[in-house]
Amino acid sequence: MVRFFTFLGCFLILTGISGCGTEGKGLRVEYVEGVISLEGKPLPGASVTFIPLAEDGAMEAAGGYSNENGVYRLTSGNGNSEKGAVLGEYRVLVSKIEAKDLTEGKEYGTSTGYAKTFTQKQLLPSVYQDRTKSPLRATVKKGKNKGLDFDLKSNPSP
Repeated sequence: MVRFFTFLGCFLILTGISGCGTEGKGLRVEYVEGVISLEGKPLPGASVTFIPLAEDGAMEAAGGYSNENGVYRLTSGNGNSEKGAVLGEYRVLVSKIEAKDLTEGKEYGTSTGYAKTFTQKQLLPSVYQDRTKSPLRATVKKGKNKGLDFDLKSNPSP
């Protein structure tokens, strides 16, 4: 009987370990890369989010940030860093925020010091952050999805 429970314990531990890993678990994702630009010029530091159009729960959002050349690579919601997004149709949201330190040059950490305070300003038109009105769409297909580029306008048409 002791041998049975020892075997059962080892089996359960090995089964549990084989299911663990550092990669995210969930739906299969495909590589997604593109360029975000504003009026034809690369837009660095922009947040890009792919929101699934399907409402059946079989998809998940994915997001990333554009680099100094405006290039973004998506990370899926299941934790696969820069691996992409689940197959399907998406509405794309883009945001770029400028933060300004209002306490610059003042001392911190003293009993009479100041708390660090920032202001934030959205640098892009609000339509690009609206989950229901963003005109940007993307389709993620099987295989590498390169060239999912978006050229934003400072004054987009309604």
